[in-house]
Amino acid sequence: MPQYAYLIARTDPDTDDDRRVMSRGTQTLSDDQDPAAFAATRLAQNRVEHSYYTGPRRISYWPHEFGAPLPRTAPAEAEHIDG
Repeated sequence: MPQYAYLIARTDPDTDDDRRVMSRGTQTLSDDQDPAAFAATRLAQNRVEHSYYTGPRRISYWPHEFGAPLPRTAPAEAEHIDG
């Protein structure tokens, strides 16, 4: 079962870089689970969890090794969904 890391960040231009990250973590997906579908669901969930912020946000997601530390920013090969 693959593991993916994700990072959800504000994308409005008026937010300082150190205040952009709203959520990050890892998720183990089943072999038949679509990573893009997981990311879209996680982004919608973040919108509910952080309803105080109504501006634009982006989820970046990428394959991640079990036990590896999470980077502070998404790597270049990450996929993105804006929402």
